[in-house]
Amino acid sequence: MFDQTFGPSVDIDVTCFKGGAQECVRQPVATEVPCTLQVNGDELGTMLCTPADLKEFAVGYLFTSGLIQGIDEFRDFYCDERTWRLDITTTHRIDPALLGKRIYTSGCGRGVMYDNMINLAARHPLENSFSIEPERLVACMRWLLGCSQLHRDTHGVHTVAVSLNGDIPDVYFDDIGRHNAVDKALGHCLLQGVDLTWALLMGTGRISSEILQKVKRAGVPLLLSRGAPTHQTVLQARDMGITVVGFARGGNFTVYSHPERVSFGSVSV
Repeated sequence: MFDQTFGPSVDIDVTCFKGGAQECVRQPVATEVPCTLQVNGDELGTMLCTPADLKEFAVGYLFTSGLIQGIDEFRDFYCDERTWRLDITTTHRIDPALLGKRIYTSGCGRGVMYDNMINLAARHPLENSFSIEPERLVACMRWLLGCSQLHRDTHGVHTVAVSLNGDIPDVYFDDIGRHNAVDKALGHCLLQGVDLTWALLMGTGRISSEILQKVKRAGVPLLLSRGAPTHQTVLQARDMGITVVGFARGGNFTVYSHPERVSFGSVSV
């Protein structure tokens, strides 16, 4: 049995079979805890998470789910690391009618989105002149794939980061769930007051529609991933004015929507 309090990884005894031989060793595995979000005393739900950057996760989740409109509505946060209850205080009570309109997503840990956020995200496509050179996209993804020690140790987490103007970020976020990692990265930006008008969000996982909805909610114009998008992601991204770049591996990538934001001028195509 594990203790109730632990870090992002836990060392366990395993039996490996390599080269025709059996070996008993100790290896780190990614930690998974059930975090219960309680907002103003009302239980919102329980999410399976990596126990790190949980304040950022809580802020990002409330915002990208449409339950708060901005960081000014966030008041306080406390994490009980024995029970993994996240107590959050906001300026207003969450509308109970809204909580009944849930859509269960394809994300790890059975993520949840709320109906009003999806309706709002479909309105007002993003329109800005943000553009980025292909070389910067390649450099950002190369950095992302090598930045996480937790991923190197466990191979059990997704990594997400936000780049401003295509620069290499200073911080990244890991989680067993790719949607959780997105919430952590966007929550960090909200807490720091980062302007996301000229930003790109990069991740290591599949680009499903709930990830796109979160990015649109935050006003991020470009989404970059090593993984591939679903067809709903592509269709919605074209309507929302978001550039989706997938299969970013080994210096190559595919642009699925709004390619005008990628400056191919110096590249032969």
